[in-house]
Amino acid sequence: MPSVGAMRRPPRLMRLAGWIVPMVALLAGALTERIANPHRMDLLSLPLLGVIGWNVLMYVLLFASALLPLRGLRRLPSAASRLSEIWMRRQRHPPAMATALVRFSADWRRLAAPLDLARIRRALHLSAALFGMGVASSLYVRGLIVEYRVGWESTFLDAGQVHAILRVLFAPAAWLLQLPGFSPDEIAALRFGTDGGTPAGARWVHLYAALLGVVVIIPRLLLAAAAHWRVRHLRRNFPLDLGLPYYRKLLGALSPTPLRLRVIPYSFAVDARRSDALQAVARSLLGETAQASIMPTREYGSDADDTTLPTSPGEAATLTAALVNLAATPEAENHGAFLDSLKQALPGKVVLLVDQSAYAARLAAQPDAARRIQERKRLWQDFGDLHQVPVTFVDLLLSPTDA
Repeated sequence: MPSVGAMRRPPRLMRLAGWIVPMVALLAGALTERIANPHRMDLLSLPLLGVIGWNVLMYVLLFASALLPLRGLRRLPSAASRLSEIWMRRQRHPPAMATALVRFSADWRRLAAPLDLARIRRALHLSAALFGMGVASSLYVRGLIVEYRVGWESTFLDAGQVHAILRVLFAPAAWLLQLPGFSPDEIAALRFGTDGGTPAGARWVHLYAALLGVVVIIPRLLLAAAAHWRVRHLRRNFPLDLGLPYYRKLLGALSPTPLRLRVIPYSFAVDARRSDALQAVARSLLGETAQASIMPTREYGSDADDTTLPTSPGEAATLTAALVNLAATPEAENHGAFLDSLKQALPGKVVLLVDQSAYAARLAAQPDAARRIQERKRLWQDFGDLHQVPVTFVDLLLSPTDA
C-alpha cells in the first residue's frame, strides 16, 4: 500500500495539467490580438476589455466567497461520493473489495479536498497571469514589425464618452506607473476615419501593457504564490483525521485503559439485544477493549438548547454516538438541532449511529427493500454531511459491524 506521503502527491495527469494548462493560456493570450486586423489597434478592443473585465469580476467573486462561504457547497462531496460509488461498483470487484474502495475513496477525497482545491487555484491563477503576459507580449512583438494604426470607432459613443471610459480604465496603470494622461481632444483625433487612425501607437501599447500588469498579471501572480504556499503547507501538514474509525481503533488498542463509547438514543428504544450489540459496535469503533455506556433516551422534540450531557459511569466517554432509527426521516428542527447541540458541547467527538434493523424488518417482504434501504441511507448520509458529523450505519439485530 502506498504511503500517505506518496498519496498526497497529485496524480501524474494532474501534475501534467498543472504545467500544460498555464502554457496553453500563455499561447492563447499571445494569439488573442491576432484575431483582429494585425495593423490596427482598437482602443475599445473587445478582447482586451474582456480580459480586464473578467479578471475584475473574478476578484469580486473571490472577495465575496471569502466573506460569504457558500453553504450549499457542502453537498458536493456527498454527490461526488455517490458518483464514485456507482463507478466503482461497476468495475466488477468482489463485494467486500468494492465496499472498501468506496469507503477509502470517500475518506481520501474528504481529506485531500483542501489540498486539491489549493492546487487547482494555483493552476488557474498562474494560467490567468500567463494569459495576460501573452497578450502584453503579443502587443510588443507585433509592434516590432508592424506599425499600429491606433484609434477607436463606435456607433453609439462620442469622443467625450470614450475619453471618460478610457480615463477610468487606465487610471490604475497611469497612477501607479506615473504614465502621462490624455485629453478629450486627443481622443477625438484618434477616431477612425478615412485615413484609418493615427500611427502613434507606442504610447497606447505601453498603457495597455501596464494596465494588464496592474490588473491581471501582478494580482494573479500574488494569488498563485499564496495558493502555492498553501499547497506546500498542506503537504507538510496533511490533515489526517484521527477521529476516523481506523485510527480510533488503533489508538484504542494502544491505550492502557478501556475507551468508552457513550450512546445517546434519540427517539429510539434500546432493548437488551440491541444493548449487547452496541457493545460490539463500541469495540468496532474504538478497539477490542472498548465499552459502551447507553444513556437514557432523548425524547422526540425535546429541547435542543439543553446541552447538559449525561455523564457516563466511571471515566469520561471517548466518543459520543447519537443513535437514531433508519426508519425515521431526518428533520433539521429535531434531529439536526440535537446533533448541533452535541457538536457544540463535544467538538470533534460526536458520530451519528444509524440502526437499520427495524426498517429492514419492516421491508423484509417487499421486493424493493434493498433499494429503499439504500435511498434512506443516502438521506441520512447527506444529513450527516450537512451537519458535518460522521455517519456509521449498523444493524443491531444482525451484525455489530457497519452495514
